[in-house]
Amino acid sequence: MPGPSRLLPKAPVPVSALASSMSAWVAVSLAGVLFTACAAQADTVARNATELRDALRGNAPAAVLEPLKTEGWCGPQGCFVDAGELRIDRAKGGFARAEGGKKLQVVEHKALGGDALPDLDWTPTDAYRVMAGGQRWGSCLEFSHAGVGKSGTFQRWTSVVLVPFNGAAPGATAHRFVGYWTGCDSLVTGATTGTLSLRVVERSEPKADKPLRLVAYQCSARGCEGQVDRRAVNGEPGNAQDGTLTIKQP
Repeated sequence: MPGPSRLLPKAPVPVSALASSMSAWVAVSLAGVLFTACAAQADTVARNATELRDALRGNAPAAVLEPLKTEGWCGPQGCFVDAGELRIDRAKGGFARAEGGKKLQVVEHKALGGDALPDLDWTPTDAYRVMAGGQRWGSCLEFSHAGVGKSGTFQRWTSVVLVPFNGAAPGATAHRFVGYWTGCDSLVTGATTGTLSLRVVERSEPKADKPLRLVAYQCSARGCEGQVDRRAVNGEPGNAQDGTLTIKQP
């Protein structure tokens, strides 16, 4: 009958082998960390409107947009465009509630000391019902405006108008922005309930080092507030044929 089996001791692992393995593991881990850090700090190159929109939206969920039917008509008081609950005066300019006719105040968001925003073409190119959290947030409209080649060189500039709602009806204020390759589909959910964010590449202050800047606007029924992004925007959209922008990390 064989005796009880005995486990033979394992051969010791040389210290040099352990050190080599540990060094390799540390090197791989460090490379991964450095790669992640570099990826996080990489500059963003946007060659068209879709690339810029995706870059500015980041990981934030996009706002829900539902197309609104627009209808133009004329009467004794002039010519108008109805877009859902809003009525737009095509001749005199301005927004009002379609029901009741109460006029809305228009607030233009731009750099302090900058030129007035270009004259708006008062027929929207697109109009959307904006939903947030399963409820009506407001309306978003896109317009062309005066400028070389219509809305600026090569048609890359767009006027976006946001009208936050107060309950089921338009609020008292319409907020206008002029952005490079900007549209209603740039809207994303904000940090707080009832807030949406619109990130816009817009004209800088007259004495700024760069002609363009990136601003994150936070909008709700209480209004819109902008915060200038620390990242620099490089590009010559007025001269470049392709319009490419580069957003540089600080």
